[in-house]
Amino acid sequence: MNESATKPEGVRAQRRERTRRELTRQARLLTMEHGLGGFTVEELCERVGVSRRTFFNYFHAKDDAVIGHRDDTLDDAALTEFVNARPSDATGISSTLMHDLVGLAIASIPFDVEHPEDEPNPEMLVEREPQLLPKFMREGAELERRMIGVIEFREGLAPGDPRAAMAVQLIGTIVRASAARYFTPGNTTDFAALLLESLDSARALFSPTPEGTE
Repeated sequence: MNESATKPEGVRAQRRERTRRELTRQARLLTMEHGLGGFTVEELCERVGVSRRTFFNYFHAKDDAVIGHRDDTLDDAALTEFVNARPSDATGISSTLMHDLVGLAIASIPFDVEHPEDEPNPEMLVEREPQLLPKFMREGAELERRMIGVIEFREGLAPGDPRAAMAVQLIGTIVRASAARYFTPGNTTDFAALLLESLDSARALFSPTPEGTE
């Protein structure tokens, strides 16, 4: 266990993060149920069990809560592990890069592994409230820029190396494809397993088995 997590400030930070994430989750569920204009900040706070003042410590408005806090996009501990996971003997792009990116996604996207039907589907949120799309797109673009920089640092690439951007595009496609399967009615497979299956499918496309072999 990370020793800092046992210290008072570490515990408080974890509590704040859990509260912030739960506000976003419940804001999305309420939006799915009633529309963005169909519930109040007070009703959201009551569902989460926090005060109105606590809500405004994290978010300026309901739609900001639905989009989510930028600090919650990536799990800090998993991000540190990702940066440090590059094999010491690797030259060029490390062979574990995509696998490690999937691991980072698994740690950073806390979908309920047992009840996918209880999770808010971001695509359906946008269908319900189209005005949220520009904000989701801005946050997605900011995440991509951040991850390109992280990959450049981890892999020792020069700024602007197209391979870092391509890795981000690939992991984004894998996450979206896995999410589409996760939210399919009747799905019983957890999100982590779907991500790993999607990664295997992508690898098979780039490294096809020669005809006539197994």
